Formats: sequence, structure tokens, C-alpha cells
Amino acid sequence: MDAAQLSKRLVAHRGYQHRYPENTLRALKEAVAGGVHRLEFDIQLTADQVPVLIHDTDLYRTCGIHRNILHLNYDQLDHYSACEPWRLGHKYHGEPIPTLVQVIRWAEEQPAVELFVEIKEESIVAFGIETVLNAVLPVLRPMAKQTHLISFDMPFIAAARTRWPQVGLVLRHWPPIQDEMERCKPDILFVNKRRIKQRRHLSYIGVPVVVYEIDTIRRARYWLKHGAAYLESYRSADLLAGWTKR
Repeated sequence: MDAAQLSKRLVAHRGYQHRYPENTLRALKEAVAGGVHRLEFDIQLTADQVPVLIHDTDLYRTCGIHRNILHLNYDQLDHYSACEPWRLGHKYHGEPIPTLVQVIRWAEEQPAVELFVEIKEESIVAFGIETVLNAVLPVLRPMAKQTHLISFDMPFIAAARTRWPQVGLVLRHWPPIQDEMERCKPDILFVNKRRIKQRRHLSYIGVPVVVYEIDTIRRARYWLKHGAAYLESYRSADLLAGWTKR
């Protein structure tokens, strides 16, 4: 497999997170600049139900302050920077928490981009399945052919299955539970490499599998050999660059 082929099998986990603040528009753009066009990112809703890109409900890790995203209106986010100060210092101070609208407007101009939009469970619990779907799906509509809606929350994905063309389950267990597969009919599965104890070729599942937390070329080769359809990594562009040099 050459680098061009590998680039089609990589998913940038929260964008190019290894070098840039996660779930920011900068991290997504830098992943694409690094040759990775499949992008995964996380969505929470603000108190006024604006979908924004952030993983944790507590802003401490991302913004350096203890505030709950679910309790803040969108216009309050101007006070906070998603610069990940504890990990990256103040190099990216001022980097905003992007809205899903902003990301989709940018993505519409990237014909090669494919999105994996993970809806976080905290927002589903706080606002309910229908409210979250109603907040997110109209925004995603221009990118419907290039977007999978994914989540750990099985009832959410089962509901989304009736309203969105491509959905995926993020698994906490392996192999997937047959009842969940039948209810959700996922087009794709995401699973942490540490959860896969069996060493059977992953194609036996019958659904493409994205294996995540892949951080080295050695592990990338291993999981491609064992049937991973895609590899998700915080270091996706690094893996691609390293592959090119070999």
C-alpha cells in the first residue's frame, strides 16, 4: 500500500489533534493540508441548542476554565478560547470553539472531504434525541452525501437511521451486540483497538470497521492487515508523512 492509498484509509480524530487544538476549524484544515480528508469531530449543544465542536461538557481541559457547555448560551462562548492551554500552552490563544454551521460552510468547499460527526451522549441526555436531531440535521444537510452521523448512544443512532442516510455506532464492546446491529443497521462501526480481543479478520462483521487510537505505523500496518476499513488517529497526518518516507 502506498501513501496515496493510505490517505484514503485514514480518519483524523478530532482533526489533526496531535499538533493543533482538537475539534477546532484549524485542526480540521490542517488535517486536510496534511493529506487526510476523512475527518471526525465531536458535537455538544449549548444551552440555546447551538451545535458546537467540543468533546467535554466541562471547558477546563479545552479552554482552561470550569464552565459547562450545556449551561452556556452560544454568545457566551466568545469569552473562551479552545486553545488547550494545558497541552499546547498559549500558542493558539484566541482559537474559537467553532459551530457546526461554520465547519459545514468550510467543508462545502472541500469536495474530497468526508465527515464523521459524533454526537456526544451528554447532550442527548440533556436535551433529548429529537431536539438534538432537529438541531443538527438541518445544518448537515448540504453535506448529506459526505457525512456519517455517529454516536455511542444506540437509541440515538436507531432514531437517526430513519432520518439520515449514513449512520454509525461507536462501540464500547467487541464484538458488536447483534440486537444493536439489527436496531441501528449501522453503515459503519468505530471501535478502540484496545477493545478488540479477538484476532479474527474484521471483515467477518460484514460492516466496515474504523479502528481508533492508532498512533504508529506498526499499528497501522497491523490493523490494515487484520481487516480495518479505516484507521482513526490523532496523528493521522504524521502517519501519512511517515509512510511516505519509508
